[in-house]
Amino acid sequence: MQYETIILELLSRIQKLEDEMALLKQEQDKKSVSSNDEISYEKEISYKKMTNEMLEICYQYGKKMHNGENANTLAANIAKKTQMNRNSCIIYLYAVSAMLDGTIYKRAISAKAIQKYFDNIFHEYGTEGLRKAIHATRLHINYRKECGHTVDSLEELCDKAEMKI
Repeated sequence: MQYETIILELLSRIQKLEDEMALLKQEQDKKSVSSNDEISYEKEISYKKMTNEMLEICYQYGKKMHNGENANTLAANIAKKTQMNRNSCIIYLYAVSAMLDGTIYKRAISAKAIQKYFDNIFHEYGTEGLRKAIHATRLHINYRKECGHTVDSLEELCDKAEMKI
């Protein structure tokens, strides 16, 4: 499991470097010389905000991964459908699968996603499923604390979800 985390981190870094290289290439192609001979660059960076549709698709495909389907294939399908970054897809897939297993996930996903996944899991798998999801998130919280991150909002989500049990 530790190797998977390292590989995911490396894939994420490679993707980020490839994206930065593409942006640099675009900037180089778009540079223009103004009337006073200064070089100006047009910088375009577009970050997509996670939509409810993206979160839902990641959840549905995360269940497929949990049932044994290939994460890379699923991530490629999600990226094609939603224009999400493929590495982000993988992170969300692993988080959903870990929640369904009740095991730790180490990459952060949004609090909005966690809340949505808690609700979906409770609706589909009942209290036992929610208990596993909360346990996985508590393990994630402990991991994030060890890394020096603040996790108050995640703890609140877990506390609120535990009230349903």
